[in-house]
Amino acid sequence: MKRLLYIAIIVLLSGCRPSVRSSHDVIYLVNGEEKTGTLEKITSDSVWFSTPEGKLEAAKSEVASIDIPQPREGDQWKTVKDIDDPVLKEVLSSFTPPEDIGLSDVNFINLYVEHTYSLRDDGKAEVRERVIRFITAEAGKGQAANNTWLYLSDRSRAKLDFARGITLEGIVTSINEAAINRTSLYPAPAEYSNLMQIQIAVPESKLGSILDFQFSKIVDVIDSLHPFSEQLILESNEPTLKEIVKVEQPQNGPLAVWVSTGDAPRKETRQGREILTWEIPTQLPKRFEYNLPPSADYLPRFIVSEKGDWQTIAARLKPSFDYAVTPGSTLASLVDSLTKGLSTSEEKARALYSFVATNVRYTGPAPDRFSYAPTQCEDVLSRRFANNLDRATLLYAMMLEAGLDADLVLIRSRWSGRLIPSFPSLGQLNYALVLFEDRIWLDPVPDLAYGTLNEQDAMGLSISSGKLKKTPFLSPAEDASVTHSEARLNSDGSLDLTTRVDFTGRTSYSWKSYLKPMSADERKQEAERLASEIHPNAALRSFEFKGVENLNDNVSYTLRVSIPDYAVSAGDYLLFYLPGVTHSAYSVGSAQRLYPIDRRTRTSDMLDLTLELPAGAVLLELPKDVSLKTKQDSYSATNLTPRPGAMKFTESVQVLDPWIAPEAYPEYKALIEGMARVNQKPLVLKLK
Repeated sequence: MKRLLYIAIIVLLSGCRPSVRSSHDVIYLVNGEEKTGTLEKITSDSVWFSTPEGKLEAAKSEVASIDIPQPREGDQWKTVKDIDDPVLKEVLSSFTPPEDIGLSDVNFINLYVEHTYSLRDDGKAEVRERVIRFITAEAGKGQAANNTWLYLSDRSRAKLDFARGITLEGIVTSINEAAINRTSLYPAPAEYSNLMQIQIAVPESKLGSILDFQFSKIVDVIDSLHPFSEQLILESNEPTLKEIVKVEQPQNGPLAVWVSTGDAPRKETRQGREILTWEIPTQLPKRFEYNLPPSADYLPRFIVSEKGDWQTIAARLKPSFDYAVTPGSTLASLVDSLTKGLSTSEEKARALYSFVATNVRYTGPAPDRFSYAPTQCEDVLSRRFANNLDRATLLYAMMLEAGLDADLVLIRSRWSGRLIPSFPSLGQLNYALVLFEDRIWLDPVPDLAYGTLNEQDAMGLSISSGKLKKTPFLSPAEDASVTHSEARLNSDGSLDLTTRVDFTGRTSYSWKSYLKPMSADERKQEAERLASEIHPNAALRSFEFKGVENLNDNVSYTLRVSIPDYAVSAGDYLLFYLPGVTHSAYSVGSAQRLYPIDRRTRTSDMLDLTLELPAGAVLLELPKDVSLKTKQDSYSATNLTPRPGAMKFTESVQVLDPWIAPEAYPEYKALIEGMARVNQKPLVLKLK
């Protein structure tokens, strides 16, 4: 309604308005009535509106708002008989609605999807996406109707070409302006607000309706810093019957296409233009599975980009980076003060990293969603906020000013899929890191300790050398959770437990980011939650979180709990399970996997438990040791009796290779199920 009121204010203040050739204007009256027709004119005190029932004259005080739609293709259609679009006509004539409408697990069916990437003769590019879908369930109405289109406003123009709903009765309704919203994805700060989105709600989204809509954008700016590069992943949670990808350009044009499936396109030439077309047959909806890789790594993926090579791409970027890192007086004096008295390069690098990570607020989009031209570092220091590229560039500039050996590397984040090295394209790169002395990768993110790497096994481009470089995998010990527990089982079946958990690497970073914003009361609640994971009846006696505040400290926590009736009493015997030893096979419940597993990093989880038994009590049977191993994972558990009246249990879980192909899933499933069987059988203790 706000949007309508804004339009109304503009219209009502505009004095007389020429007659509009649209019969889709909507006038909303204060009494709640609304009428569709044509706005004829507005005077100082009245509004004239033409409707199918006749002329309406209303005082301005009686008008709440007026919606004046932009003319769009097909706006004049009233019923399916009026449709003259050949694609839509073909879809409607060939589609037979399923008999189980409203009963199926499918929310909607994409009947037809078309993606077009066209390089025009004037050097500009056009991108279009059209979707025709059928709603099969009540739950799918919102998902089917609400759609978003992204574009960069400083180099492209975007619009909604059309959007309409077609009911089971054959009535066609086009979208009105009230159902269209245009806003920045990052509205603040303004420096990073050029990523815009068009949001729409297609009308007549109800069971049995067909929705038809198309977005498009014209890319006006295409140059060395802003190359034409688009990525498409064929991903949907609902089935798609037909999907088409088209790439059009002048013959021998600069565009190249990489297709993950290797499928060859249909080629044709029309009026001096080359047209490549891929027609993808029916695609089933993406299935939910645990630990999925980024969609780009296992679903069909297209990259459309200008031809080139990595060294040329780096050479074209370098001047803008050289300009951005040119030191001014502020940067020079800051570096001098931060490194004063530090003798080694390592000490200097740590000091500079700590400053950027803690004093420059992280905000804004990734470079592929903003710009590959970094902001001048003096400006970043002045405003004290930056996106990933600007933060990394600032650290790089400060290290150069300090005389350190540093390189800036643009990588493809592992969280968005692997880089294709054989297809050079700036558009593949979306994250920036600094490489210190060709050995330590730095990512100046708040709460991420010096040398800790989020982006492991990621490939990227060195701006200085034009060569591809790859980040390493940390060892499992460098990204670990280590638990030390001391417990006492009392003769009445109660248990007193002290447990300390130490984190390193990314695991420590995750906990620091999670805990740092919490208040004292919230941290207590978190401690109580952790205690309840040990046992539902655990009573928290005390707790302590360490390493949360300081950037380079590893996080740890200590809990002291008491658990009444932990063991089950059976005459002279106590039956109990080892505290804190719980593994589930829930994630491997499926017999097979359709997609790979990707844990992204190598990790380890270790437990060292010492259990004091009641005086004189005898453990009837010590659990057997367990050792399980595949190429991707290892698990071991050992049980010892270091002295009378005590037992010691240790276990270790290590991720050796984060990637598990579907054919290797049975081995992984067997290992997880083997872990789940540990501690399933209660231990039996005979009391004195």
